Amino acid sequence: MIARRRILFLTALPLDAPRSGGTIKSAALLAHLERSHDVDVACLSPGPSTWMRERGEVVSVPLARPRSAWRLLASYLSRVPLSVERNRTPAMSAAVDALSRRGRHDTAFVDGWLMSQYVPASFDGTRLLHQHNVEHQMWERHASVERSAIRRALVRTEATRVRAYERAMLPRFDGVFAVSDSDRRAFVELGADPERTRVLPNVADPGLLERPALDPPDDPVVLWLGTLSWPPNAEGLERFLRSGARRLRERVPAARILVAGHGASERTRSLIARAPGAELLEDVVDDEPLYRIARCFVDASVGGAGTRVKILNALARGVPVVATSDAASGLETHAGVHLLEAGDPAALAEPIARVLEDDELWRRLSAEGRRLVRERYSPSTAFEPLDDVLSSAPRSS
Repeated sequence: MIARRRILFLTALPLDAPRSGGTIKSAALLAHLERSHDVDVACLSPGPSTWMRERGEVVSVPLARPRSAWRLLASYLSRVPLSVERNRTPAMSAAVDALSRRGRHDTAFVDGWLMSQYVPASFDGTRLLHQHNVEHQMWERHASVERSAIRRALVRTEATRVRAYERAMLPRFDGVFAVSDSDRRAFVELGADPERTRVLPNVADPGLLERPALDPPDDPVVLWLGTLSWPPNAEGLERFLRSGARRLRERVPAARILVAGHGASERTRSLIARAPGAELLEDVVDDEPLYRIARCFVDASVGGAGTRVKILNALARGVPVVATSDAASGLETHAGVHLLEAGDPAALAEPIARVLEDDELWRRLSAEGRRLVRERYSPSTAFEPLDDVLSSAPRSS
């Protein structure tokens, strides 16, 4: 049995209504910790927050700083990456200091690199860092899909700054958690202690496995679900719409492509409007009706880093997944068993068509996907490395 600890949980967003992949994982981690420990939370919020918790304190500091030329200049003046500068405020430092003094915490759990700047310098307990991504890799891959030469150069420069920040940050923690083996190797290459760097996999929304199994829908509906403002998502979707959508309709003339997400650029909107059978759904509140009508879930992402929670969610719900190799990277899936893969977005049409046309394949992928999530990507299994660290870490008096 794990000895009860007093944990200070620092996270970049409120977790009362998790919807993005990152907040789903963070909320699951918080819930997991609360079962065995006393946890206080400090978070940033894009606006006033009404988050209330049954146990433990929650301190929320409003902060909304969109990217701008001035903010980029400020980041250079303060010698930190742009994302860190955008999430920096003395109000959070003061709030965390006060919360830390009241809580007498023996462990600081930092949920993401943006919050590492808020661990009090005087904190003498165990410091743990949970990294959702290898951040400099995100920027490097973002640069690889940038069309503008000027923007590509700026993004590459930012990747270098983020890499330096990550390298300096990692040694400040007693334990580092990555979401995949490949991310773990990247952190070790940056200087993280191999003995203290572990894998804490992403998890699906726990409630999805509790829902009843689905039957293959009759209509050939393909679902794309995600944030359209994120470059790896937007670029992959656009490549698929330019050629893959046409190839899919040649194979399955009745196929429909539902693109559900917010933040679409005018270019993406135009491509969706022109692509055969494609439709944009914005401001989706409930994913369940989409999962129920979807014959296939597609992730056409290119680049990016970490692992895709949206793929885990679709697998957990039992919707067969077709993904690019980039999108499936880092997940312990086997192509042909848990999902189908293609090397690039344009090549997704053929495996999607197979799922749309073959009921036996559909049922097999649906069952194996749910089984994988239940056995590997549920909190009770995925978070065991965190329990091991907490059970062996020293406790401050």
